Amino acid sequence: MRRANRRANVRADGRWWTLSGVEVLDMMSTVEQLMRLGRVVHIGTDAQKSYRRMEFVTVVCVLNPGKGGRVFYTRRFDRREISLFEKLSAETWYSLELAMRMNEEFDLPLERKRIWVHVDANPDTRYDSSDYVKQLAGMVAGSGFPVLVKPDAWCASHVADFAVKNKHNRVRS
Repeated sequence: MRRANRRANVRADGRWWTLSGVEVLDMMSTVEQLMRLGRVVHIGTDAQKSYRRMEFVTVVCVLNPGKGGRVFYTRRFDRREISLFEKLSAETWYSLELAMRMNEEFDLPLERKRIWVHVDANPDTRYDSSDYVKQLAGMVAGSGFPVLVKPDAWCASHVADFAVKNKHNRVRS
């Protein structure tokens, strides 16, 4: 019940963008086509607290080894005051939910459905997020997806962080 109430507070418009500012009208079809070519998908989410709300950015990175890759992101907003565990859980859930949707909707052979979920938590005990790494990684692994945590979770800790802080807009200006 708590999750249903909490999710009612989240506002998301479902629009996807590239880091260059181009809206992607059908991100799912684009990613599915790239996966048909053998590309691996990485999904991560990061959050940024602002004065009035918490902003979550979910990023989909599709790598083309040796030639770069494609990045798509979407934003959603939630109430401001949430605990670290709630923030990390929401980040992980948004990434995992998208991975499950892709896994279910894409008409691909199993060996082509390579989707990694990145968790923005650090196992190093110097960081508060270390208390939750096993639980969050277990949630992803238990759902059948390979999981990466910091310092290897580059999709969440670098790419999503880059997008949530709007650094891509500063670079173009």
